[in-house]
Amino acid sequence: MIPFRDNMDLRGPVWGTLAFLLIYFVLALVGDIPHMNAWQVLVGLFGLWLFAPYVERRTGTPLFVVGFLFVAGVTGFLVGAVDEATGPYAISFFLPVLATAGVHIALAPRSKILCLIPVPFAMTFVEVPTIAMTIIWLALEMLLTAA
Repeated sequence: MIPFRDNMDLRGPVWGTLAFLLIYFVLALVGDIPHMNAWQVLVGLFGLWLFAPYVERRTGTPLFVVGFLFVAGVTGFLVGAVDEATGPYAISFFLPVLATAGVHIALAPRSKILCLIPVPFAMTFVEVPTIAMTIIWLALEMLLTAA
C-alpha cells in the first residue's frame, strides 16, 4: 500500500511544508538529528508530506510555521532531557510530525488518505481513514525505534 495524499481536495501552495521537508532532510544528511536513524527520518519525512499540507492549507502558512516551530522547540527540550547524549536540547522531528497528524485529524476527522495498492496486473486505489493511516505511521516509527 502506497499512500499519496488526503482526499479533502484543498488546493494552494504549501511553502511551509516544503521548507520543513527540505530543512529536516538537510539536518538528517548533516547528522543533526541524533536520536533517529535513516529509516526513521524517511518515515518522518513521509509523515510530514502526508499530513502537513492539509493543515497548512487550512490554517495558513504563517500560523502553520509558527505552530510547528513552537511544538518542535518545546519537544526539543523534552528530547534533550530524555536523550542524555545530546545535551540539554536536541532537534525534535517525530513529535512535531505526530502533532501535525493530530491537528489534521482534529480539523478533518472523517478525512481519508488515497493509497495505491500495487498488485501485478491489477493496481487499484483505496481510501484509508486518516486515523488508521496515523496509527500505521506511528507503529512504523515505533518499530523502527526498536530496531
